[in-house]
Amino acid sequence: MPEFRAALKPPLTPDNFKSTIAQGVWFVEHFPRIAATAAPLPRHGRSSHSRVKNRPGVQLAQVDCSVNGDLCDANGVKGYPQLNLYREGEFVEKYKGNRDFDVHASTPKAPTPKTPPPPPSPPPHSNVLLNPNGEVVALNPDNFQQTLENGPAFIKFYAPWCGHCKKLAPIWKQLAKIMQGRVTIAEVNCEAHEKFCKTQDVAGFPTLVYYPAGGPKSEYTSGRKLEQLKAFAEKASAPATQPIQPEEVDAYISENPVIYILLHPEGDANLIKTVGRLAAPLLGSPLIYTSSSPLLFKRYSVPETAPWAVVALKDRDPHVAAAMYLGAPSLDPNGDLPGWLLVNRLPTALELTQDTFQLVMNAPHAPLVVIAAVGTDTHDKVAERFREIALKWRAHTGGTGIFGGRAVVFTWMDAEKWASWMKSMYGLRAGGRGTDAEDVGVVIADHKVLQYYNTDQSDALIKLTSPSIFSALEGAATGTIKPKNSENFVERMARFLNAQLTATEAYIFDHPLHAAALLGAVLVLMYLAMRRCLGDDGAHDREYGYGKEGRMD
Repeated sequence: MPEFRAALKPPLTPDNFKSTIAQGVWFVEHFPRIAATAAPLPRHGRSSHSRVKNRPGVQLAQVDCSVNGDLCDANGVKGYPQLNLYREGEFVEKYKGNRDFDVHASTPKAPTPKTPPPPPSPPPHSNVLLNPNGEVVALNPDNFQQTLENGPAFIKFYAPWCGHCKKLAPIWKQLAKIMQGRVTIAEVNCEAHEKFCKTQDVAGFPTLVYYPAGGPKSEYTSGRKLEQLKAFAEKASAPATQPIQPEEVDAYISENPVIYILLHPEGDANLIKTVGRLAAPLLGSPLIYTSSSPLLFKRYSVPETAPWAVVALKDRDPHVAAAMYLGAPSLDPNGDLPGWLLVNRLPTALELTQDTFQLVMNAPHAPLVVIAAVGTDTHDKVAERFREIALKWRAHTGGTGIFGGRAVVFTWMDAEKWASWMKSMYGLRAGGRGTDAEDVGVVIADHKVLQYYNTDQSDALIKLTSPSIFSALEGAATGTIKPKNSENFVERMARFLNAQLTATEAYIFDHPLHAAALLGAVLVLMYLAMRRCLGDDGAHDREYGYGKEGRMD
């Protein structure tokens, strides 16, 4: 009776396919994303395939043919799903046996990593099928709230005259068709409902906002291609938690820059549900995996006094927790767990692109962002060097990555693609200061206040070395280095005045009666002041003979 291991790896790619199946016996399922037949294979059970029988261990894996079509063609895949049997890296034959399993088996089926989760069910109080026709729903102030109460919604706020809105319109229709039955895809005409759009904090067009079921809204700021929007909507609408086995952790962290693991008492479904609800602002990035395994409690040194914990794993390191949230006997829904989840969701090092810019630079915890300007010749060198420095920084800060109360993220940017922006913001030019990794331009950005640092505590320009960057970070966090402004005086003044006008407009909109009364009072005071001044001037003229009636000529 063969043993099927529960650890189903994330889908294989051309880069790791041969090395993965090089040893042992492997069942590899080739599927087009919508299929998932490998998951139901039992962990223990009788195999109908003669070549698998009596093997001590059969391992399971998958290849997503919608992403790696060339690999599937090379493996002779003619239809989906197709199960191929490999032994010691060599193809044996295509599996043609029964794919069902004994429903009375005492061991649960193996979970399937990286496959799309089933469509989320509507909220318990609602029997409404989301997006039943696969069409964009036109919303207005009358039906907006009811739509949100039915379930998650992805909403486009637009103006008919907006060119970018017109370009997005056909893509939005395609997205509605793809997300049929799962997420409401809607739009609001802000020209027709201007005041309502202001209540939703719409400042430009198009503005894309995701409203999760029972959670706070989040503005979508990444790419607007169909595949990017689809990937976001699927991840955001997926269940917030997913079970994981101890032997699966290494595979998951090797494929994801950050994962969370909720370590909980066995059978505590209420805790899992509550944490999943509090994690709604994450929109599935990162996903929270759940486990009650004592092995994981021990691996991450969770204190015995903590009944449960959430562990953050980063930077492809499955053994050391980058951060840990220790739970109390009862979880306070109004506590600090949601904030902790948002603070620790970023990897220590990543490339700053159009898709990741808002996530990093406008993160709610306002991290210090180390930015290196890389060219074609230095990109790979800098990326590798930054990962090394990021790990050293974590060790330097006791595993937290936080110094002086400030979190830190290490990033690199294409200095050719973003040359104009980097020059205007930080004075960095394309290509940095050289072609060697240590000579590229490096700054530390405090984007929330539009300031930056380009020197360390010895007043030397920051170099791509641990001592130089650490000195600059500590100086920036403690205030011993004076920051530079990303904006000149005129830009800062314009931004200040704009903020004041925006605040005034918001006050008038929110308190129209108060604003009218205040304006009336100001006009009355101006009138009285002018009247008094005119009256005083007349008296002054008469007293000193400067009036028309008293002119000396």
